[in-house]
Amino acid sequence: MRFMAFAFKNLFRRPLRTGLTITGVALAVAVAVSLIGFNIGYRQSIDVSIDKLGFQVMIMAKGCPYEAATMMLKGGTGLVYLPSSTYDKVRSDPDISAITPIFVGVAEKEGSGISDESASSFAIISGIEVESFVSMKPWMTMSQSAGHQGGRWFADEATGEVVLGFEVAEYEQRKVGDSYYMSITPYGQTEPVMSEFKVAGILERTGTQDDGTVFMPIGLARSLFNRPTELTIVGFKLKNFSGFALRQFEQRWAQLPEVQVVGLQQVKTTLVSLVETAQTMIASVAVVAIIVAIIGVINSIMMSVFERTGEIGIMKAIGASKSDIFQIIWLETMAICLGGGIGGILLALSGTSLVEKAIQSLIDFGTRGSMVAITPQVMLVALLGSAVVGCFAGLYPAWRASSMRPVEAIREGE
Repeated sequence: MRFMAFAFKNLFRRPLRTGLTITGVALAVAVAVSLIGFNIGYRQSIDVSIDKLGFQVMIMAKGCPYEAATMMLKGGTGLVYLPSSTYDKVRSDPDISAITPIFVGVAEKEGSGISDESASSFAIISGIEVESFVSMKPWMTMSQSAGHQGGRWFADEATGEVVLGFEVAEYEQRKVGDSYYMSITPYGQTEPVMSEFKVAGILERTGTQDDGTVFMPIGLARSLFNRPTELTIVGFKLKNFSGFALRQFEQRWAQLPEVQVVGLQQVKTTLVSLVETAQTMIASVAVVAIIVAIIGVINSIMMSVFERTGEIGIMKAIGASKSDIFQIIWLETMAICLGGGIGGILLALSGTSLVEKAIQSLIDFGTRGSMVAITPQVMLVALLGSAVVGCFAGLYPAWRASSMRPVEAIREGE
């Protein structure tokens, strides 16, 4: 304990230098913790988003695998559509336990922003069959907050009703019974057509792409977009969702022209591979930051040793052993690294939201919700890593100080 107290006193002799060194270590630890947290959080976000899809597999028109994954997790429009005959063929497959057709389109909203009545935005429209769609997503319930009570799903044959996702209703300040206007450009036409709908219901928040979607009967959506015989996605569940069963299913239906079968594992693999390169680059930056921090720690401790050469010589002259000097210098290094480790963890925790915003502003990763998960295990690993760095960074300065000869050290310190 006396050595520890002595080490701390030595560090506070040069508070600015010590503070800057600890800050360098803290920044390196914060980068490393944020990177690990992003890796964990992103995979968890993918799993949650996939679970919230309801269906296990989807069939859509051939295209980029990442576009398929994004459409599956966040919604999208696609540039090509499936013919209705694909749905009629696939629904007869004996391995399917549930199936639902979906038509996705985009409509323009005039003056939809609450801050600027003249602003325009876009609404993602999903045309669905209520019974089959909701059976795959039983958690989709009507919101019971103020102004949303009494909401319900529309009938499949309805022609003027929509159900709003939670975020759509919140952003546009809509409640059940309100009129809802959208400008839709039918296929084959150049002029948009303004349509009025009644808000039949508002959904509870789900934390998925459904929160930003406007739902309407699939027949109505296809009619408004002038695509009466086309679909965007066919989602379904298999009776036996094993890798072998999925491969057999893919082989059967991938033979259809312009069709691709996308399973959950394929979506996850596609999205994870998307960020692997970015993660490698960020990891390289983290490694460089850690190396720079280690060099800074060694430099700071070596400067402290050189400044106290005479003092170390006197200590050895009055009876301090090599082990005593080694422990003092080594404890100083450990204190700096552990202090930097704790500071870096706190910095990473406080800056999680900023890290998420920065990541999401750089690239669309195809998921919603939190993408950085700093768990207790991650913090413990970071703290242990800081201790290990301190152990190794303090070896040379401690050895150098403990190896000084008393007379020479006193003479150099004069």
